[in-house]
Amino acid sequence: MNRDRLKAKLLETINNKRNEMIDTANRKGYTSDDVVKCSQELDMLLNKYQQIVLEEKERTTGPFHEFVHTMKKWTLTDRYSLQLVEK
Repeated sequence: MNRDRLKAKLLETINNKRNEMIDTANRKGYTSDDVVKCSQELDMLLNKYQQIVLEEKERTTGPFHEFVHTMKKWTLTDRYSLQLVEK
């Protein structure tokens, strides 16, 4: 399954689990065991989705982008560079 289809399926599952959790909370109370279980399952689904998004981001940025980002941070924290900016 490609990543876009996987993400779409995960979002659908996340939405269904969220609705299930809300319905269960309204019927059984927010601290019931069933609601806690739904919440934990929802957390796992959200973590999977976030992991996929982060992996995509890492894949698109690459080492050069990371190098440029690091150099920008280094330049902005360098005392000499800061003195030049202030002048």
